[in-house]
Amino acid sequence: MARGDEGRVRPVTKLYEDLVAVERDAGMPSAFSWRGRRYEVRDVIGRWRIEGRWWEDGRDREYWRVEARGGAVLDLYEDRRAGRWHLERLWD
Repeated sequence: MARGDEGRVRPVTKLYEDLVAVERDAGMPSAFSWRGRRYEVRDVIGRWRIEGRWWEDGRDREYWRVEARGGAVLDLYEDRRAGRWHLERLWD
């Protein structure tokens, strides 16, 4: 956590954009492999989608904020046009 200008604590994130292999159960991520290691998803914290003209590249992404076993919180997304998964962000 970092302190903002007004002394408030705010989360720190690290951006990766790495390709990952994702396993699904009932349509939701249940595990993923990243940098040669397999991580089990303990909880799905959130889900959202970005579609359309952002901006003019026609993105179609489905995002999942997950908690991996061990407590790490990460944002994964599926690039639905390319059929690939990415690990976008790791939260501290």
